[in-house]
Amino acid sequence: MKAEFVALAATGKEAEWLRNLLLDIKLRPQLMPAISLHCDSEATISRALSKLYNGKCRHIGLRHAYVRELVTGDIITITFVRSHKNLADPLTKGLARDAVSSTAAGMGLKPFL
Repeated sequence: MKAEFVALAATGKEAEWLRNLLLDIKLRPQLMPAISLHCDSEATISRALSKLYNGKCRHIGLRHAYVRELVTGDIITITFVRSHKNLADPLTKGLARDAVSSTAAGMGLKPFL
């Protein structure tokens, strides 16, 4: 669960930066919906939405507070997605050719040639 919190905090930071960029260059209206982040760990989602953090690792506690601030500020929303439907999950492991093709198609990637 620690790795998921690190990933949520890093992705949340990027989402906040992108949101601020769009607001600064005025490509989006002021009322912008929250950016949806997908996570395949229900435990991490419930911990992120909880007001209390009872862990012992300070660096995770700081990330929990940051993610919680982003969620309550309507910067991000965290939604559950099953691992087999998570498009980013195959990128973390070695894959067969068919899995690479289906993941690339799901991401909207097209062959170079």
